[in-house]
This record gives sequence, structure tokens and C-alpha cells, in this order.
Amino acid sequence: MSITQAPQNALKPLERSSSDKRGWLDAWHVNPSSNTDYSLVDGLRGIAILLVAACHLIYTNPKSGALTHFIGGFFAGGGFGVPIFFCLSGFLITLPFWNRKVRNENNATPPGYGWRRFWKIYPPLAASLLVFTPIYISRTHDWSYLAPAVQWLLGLSFLVPVDGRLNPVMWSLAVEIQFYIVIPIVFASLKRVSARQSLWILLAGFLLVPNAFRWLVYGGHGPTFYPQINSHFPAALDSFAFGIALAGMESLRWTQKRWAKIGNIGFLLLFTALLSTGWVALHHVAPVWLETAQQWTVTFAAGLMLCFIADPQYAVSKWLCATPLRWLGIISYELYLVHQPIIVWARASFGPCDGSVLKYVALVGGSFVASVAIAALFYKLFSLPILQAGRKRHVHPASPCLPVTAPAVRSRG
Repeated sequence: MSITQAPQNALKPLERSSSDKRGWLDAWHVNPSSNTDYSLVDGLRGIAILLVAACHLIYTNPKSGALTHFIGGFFAGGGFGVPIFFCLSGFLITLPFWNRKVRNENNATPPGYGWRRFWKIYPPLAASLLVFTPIYISRTHDWSYLAPAVQWLLGLSFLVPVDGRLNPVMWSLAVEIQFYIVIPIVFASLKRVSARQSLWILLAGFLLVPNAFRWLVYGGHGPTFYPQINSHFPAALDSFAFGIALAGMESLRWTQKRWAKIGNIGFLLLFTALLSTGWVALHHVAPVWLETAQQWTVTFAAGLMLCFIADPQYAVSKWLCATPLRWLGIISYELYLVHQPIIVWARASFGPCDGSVLKYVALVGGSFVASVAIAALFYKLFSLPILQAGRKRHVHPASPCLPVTAPAVRSRG
């Protein structure tokens, strides 16, 4: 079916929400640029940030028993939260592009796209660097931390390798920015290609090209974060593939309510991948084939979990809209930026637990609570006003960012 033969309901902006009651969360919420409010995506973000935080929070004594090693390895797999973030970005970032393509609009890129990405990513990054870099220097008396901070502030670290000691989690930002730059170019190049054909081209391209570079150019290496942050462009962009594809299917109205049940398989695959990291910790071995299997498992799992958007009334979809989980998802970027330095400094300041369960719980729990509190203040007082001001300034009149206050009536069962 060509784009001119698309059904009429495919030419309308989607209006789908997983919850019609937000209450106090409204004050923390920024209306989406796609005219579509997927509340449960915030919940998936909440799960992703909990995974990442657990990866850095939970640590074990090297002399501990097998069960402790397995549990520690299981939580160490929380780094899988990052591919989930990438998949969600693939969906949310490309959805407005797909909507414009389905409507056959002249300009492939949504108005204000670049500015919205800038206001979302750069101000919190810059603020965290300006606050944390002096603390790093004062604690270590090492002025070499200044160089990577300047590189990040100037945007050089999005393109070239940089010292990874300064908040290593920032490696994913380089990948995100590369994705933000690539997407408008790709959609512009496919302007004369139908939406249906573009969907398969993008899915195949984002799966095959990054893997080809990873194995043929970089010897199987994906992004690294120590001793240098090096994204090995475009080796990590395959993590966005299924999010991109699902956004295209959603715009074309191919998604069916029954797809939501597939999301359960995504959670099962994610749990399987976490079990495998526990096995690795227990046996102190990580064969290349297993690392590759883990990567593909999590990439596929993230895409499957996104299928919950197909039915906002599905039980798990409603659970993902739980207010605490959505709130964590809303502040997830700020929490991502601040949690690791706080955890590292807390551990260094209070020293080893020497077998004290109480001290361990206090150290881990206290670090998490402090990280969440600081991230919440950071978002509410700094990031949110900037996002709201930037959104008002750069939203095009023809594409208003309207909140969705009721679940959509789907045209397909």
C-alpha cells in the first residue's frame, strides 16, 4: 500500500494514554511533542533507571559465598537498563517523524526538533558537570578531571573518545546524541520512499549496519566507558532498532491490542538475561558468545516490552502507569546523571562494611534515597522550567503539544 493509499485513520495523530488520572504528577509532566502521551513509557523508564541504579548500588565482598556472588552478578546486569532507554528513545524520538511521513508532509523533520533535544539533554548535563567536577577535583586534588569536563561542555565528547573517570555513565549520552543527529538525515533520505518500505529499510539498517561496524571495523567491540568513553560510532545504534520499528507500526496503525500480551515475554527475556549475569559472576567467566546473546536478548526484550503500548487497559500496562514508577521515569535522566558519583563518594566516605549488614543496608539505601532526592530537586527546580520554556518557544502552531487526558478509542481490535 502506498502512502497515498493509507487508511484515513492513519493520517490522524494518535491519541493514546494509559491513564486518565495523574493528579500531582501533572506538575512534573511535560506534554509530548508527538501529540501522543504514552504514560506507560514513563513506567518503563522507571524500571530502566532502577536497573541501572541497582547495577551501581549492589556490590559484594570478593570473599563471599556462591549465593552472594550470584545475587551480586544478577544485579550487576542492571546495566541492561541502558539498552531499554535506547529502545524507548527509538520509539519516542522517531514517532513524530513517522507521523509526518504517514501524513506525507513536505518537511521530514518535526519543527523545533533540534531545540527540544538540546533543552532536554544539555542543560542538566552542563549543570551536573559544573557541580560535580569541582567535587571530583577537591576530593582527589587531580586537575586532570577538568579536561574531560570541558570536552563534554563543548560537545566534543559526543564525537571523540574522552577520559571515562568523570561520571562514566555519560557514555550513553554520546550514543543518544549520535542517534539524534542520524535520524533526521535518515528520514530525509527516505522522503520519496513509502512509509511501509521505509519501516523495513530502517529496521534492517539499524540492526545490520551497527553490527557490521562492531565486528568488521571495531573487532567486536561496542561502546566502552573505561579508561576512555568511546562510542565506536555507529556500533551501539542497533539498540534503537525495535523502538524505531514499533513507532512506524504505531503510526501506520498496524499495532493490535493483543500485542500487549507479547510484552510479558519481554520481561521474561530480561529476567533470563539477568540470570545469565548471575551465572557469569558465579563462574568468573564471560564467553564472547554469551555476551552477544545477552545483548541481543535485551535488545529484543526491550522491543517486546514496548508492545504494552498497544493496549493501555491491559493489566501490566496499567501497572506500568503506577504513579511512583512513572515519577521515577520522569526524573530518570537527572537520576541517571547524579546517582553514580553519589554512590561512589558515599562508599569512599564511609568505608567498608566489615560484615555489618546494618551498615551495608544504610549505605546502599542511603545512597539511593539521596540520589533520588537530589535528582527530584534537580528536575523540578532546574530541568522542568527549562523544558517548559523551551517547549513553548519552539512548538510549531500546526503541531501543538496537547496533553491526552483520556484513553484513546482504538479503531482496530
